[in-house]
Amino acid sequence: MYTVRRGGAYDRFLMMLEALLERGCEIHCLSLTPIQIRSPLFNNHVIRLPFLLNQSGLTKLSVLLLFPFYTLLVAWREKINIFIAFNFLYAFLQAMSKWILKKPMVTLIRGDFGHALKMRGSFKNFLWLNRIIEYFGLMASDRILTVNSAIRSDILAAVGNRRGIDVEILPNNIVVSDSFNPDDRTKVRDRYRIPSEARVLVTAGVLNRGKNIELLLKVLPRIGATSPFLFVIGDGSVKEDTSYLEYLKGMAKELGLREKVIFTGWLPKEECWRIFRASDLFLLPSLKEGMPNALLEALGLDLPCLGSRIPGVQDILQHEELMFDPQDEVEIANKVRHFFTEDRLYKDIIQLCRARKKLFFFDWKERAFQMVTQRPFHRGEAWPSK
Repeated sequence: MYTVRRGGAYDRFLMMLEALLERGCEIHCLSLTPIQIRSPLFNNHVIRLPFLLNQSGLTKLSVLLLFPFYTLLVAWREKINIFIAFNFLYAFLQAMSKWILKKPMVTLIRGDFGHALKMRGSFKNFLWLNRIIEYFGLMASDRILTVNSAIRSDILAAVGNRRGIDVEILPNNIVVSDSFNPDDRTKVRDRYRIPSEARVLVTAGVLNRGKNIELLLKVLPRIGATSPFLFVIGDGSVKEDTSYLEYLKGMAKELGLREKVIFTGWLPKEECWRIFRASDLFLLPSLKEGMPNALLEALGLDLPCLGSRIPGVQDILQHEELMFDPQDEVEIANKVRHFFTEDRLYKDIIQLCRARKKLFFFDWKERAFQMVTQRPFHRGEAWPSK
């Protein structure tokens, strides 16, 4: 693991570690910062660099130069059976060890496939390096597990007939707490000074420009007499995202929405879910997604949801009644307004959301463990069980 960042991808990384540890697997994990897991089977090999990690150029160069050799040393010494990478960059870094030691590698792709490794703020002249990394990471993988059908299709198209690589879908599941206090709704609204009769919208996630939150700010005054409040839960995962959050706050002020839009920052899961339970509608206007955990959590808490008509969100919501064009202010404004004013549509959306919710309650850890360690791959050989 190169960096530790907030968000669904890192949550799934931890869940994968837990899935393997709970089933008796010994894990050796390389990282630049310590991974906070306590288990006698978990071995965290932290690479100490002689400079601060926020010096991103030096950090990236060091990762590219040091990780392949450190991986080979650890894998040879510990007799590693399977390599697991959490995107094509990590697959690229482990490729040399995989080929020298002749061990299988499983790569998990959580987000967009096309140029998924593009380094934010990098010069365009370096895009060729990202393409090379992506290509060799792809070709080094024996099995690729991704979260939605669109990314799977993109990967298969990129591979073509060059080799018989396995590309399978491992969707995210719903992970929410069963605990519910009926007073939470009132307490949350009182805390944020929201009238009991007000309509409340909510969105959540790692805040970057791909989340398209500005669309919601533009739409809010157009919804009508309901005059809803909007919770924006989350913040950025990297330094470059800070300017986007400041842009959103400035935009809310310019639109006269400072009292209507509540930026909470990053919240613990339980507090986030309390706000979900105090809200009337979850909105996700993203331009790109893998399979958003925030949307799944909202469904799991029986909060009605509307989301962008894009891959990843479509895999979850499926029905046209639950989706909108993420660049069409009129469509989303009309859908939100009709949700609050048309009783039949309101009931239809609730029913459709509850039906979709049922498909995402499954044991993700068990399914991940089976797909990574025990199922045969394309050459017909058996994966090692540990």
